[in-house]
Parts: sequence; structure tokens; C-alpha cells
Amino acid sequence: MELMRSVLRCRKGTAGVEAALLLPVLISMLLGLVEISKYIEAAQRAMSAAQSVADLVTQDVTHTDASLAEIRTAARLVMAPLPTGNADLSIMIVSVGFDDEDGTPFVLWQDPYAGTVTADPNRATDLGDPGESVIMVTMTYNYDSPFGFLFEGRTLTEEAFSRPRITSRIALNGKTDHEL
Repeated sequence: MELMRSVLRCRKGTAGVEAALLLPVLISMLLGLVEISKYIEAAQRAMSAAQSVADLVTQDVTHTDASLAEIRTAARLVMAPLPTGNADLSIMIVSVGFDDEDGTPFVLWQDPYAGTVTADPNRATDLGDPGESVIMVTMTYNYDSPFGFLFEGRTLTEEAFSRPRITSRIALNGKTDHEL
């Protein structure tokens, strides 16, 4: 009985037990905070990169496949230091025209780098007047968590729209209307 009382009164291991109980919770909170900040950074960079691409495309009257490749490179630089390989980042640049009579949106041209994915011109409804166009950029970024053992990766999709500055329709490789 006396031994039991002395064991119950002993406080030598209390701090160690408390630390053992609280340390996993505190480490989880710290990792969660780092994860949230990295995710927010990736989302902000993706939004900025999409807006930058749309802005750069609308600054010229005409583009070539090579000039669009340079603009995609600029987007990758905006995303740095995040990984921006082909599996991580895709950028679709589309010129959407508005019908001369009723203003119905239709695809004028699409960056060939986007592959077989076709843009939905209806996303640009009411963003331009008949006979004009708008540049639509859709950027998809596959975010992988630095703590993949705790958190899943996510796919971020950002869209940006910008109206041409100098002309009503921007040409690609010398043409404003391309067959898709």
C-alpha cells in the first residue's frame, strides 16, 4: 500500500508523458500549416501565370507557334520554384471570336500545344462585342503535397480572359480563323 502511494505521488515522468501526448498533435498542426501555405502559394502562382499569359498574348497583333512557346515559358517562370514539367502544368491558349451578327462566341484559333483538348467558347459569353475577340487561357497545375504521406495532391485550374489591345482579332501564324 505504501508503495502504491509513493508511485502515485511521484511526478518525475509527468513532463515526458505530456510531451509524448502533445508532440504528435503539435507536429501535425505544423505540417498542416506548411501544407496550407504551400497550396495557397501554388494557387496564387497559377492564377498569376494564367493572367500573365492572357496579358502577353493580347499585347501583339499576331503570334506564331514560336511566340506562344515563349509565352508558355514565361508562365513556367512565373510558377517557379514549383515543378512545371509537362505532367505538372498545361496551358491552353484560345482566341474566341464573337459572331458579327449576333455575338455568339466561337473558337478562332487554339494553341496547337494544347493537344486535342478543345476549348468551350461559351465560357467567354458576354465578354466581347460582335466582330471582336477575347483571349481565353486555361491553366491546369497538378499540385503535389510536399507531405505526400499525409496529404493528397490536388489539381488547380485557373482561367484568365483578356481583350486584344491593338486589334479586334489576334492572328496566329498570319490567320485569324483556323480550322480545328
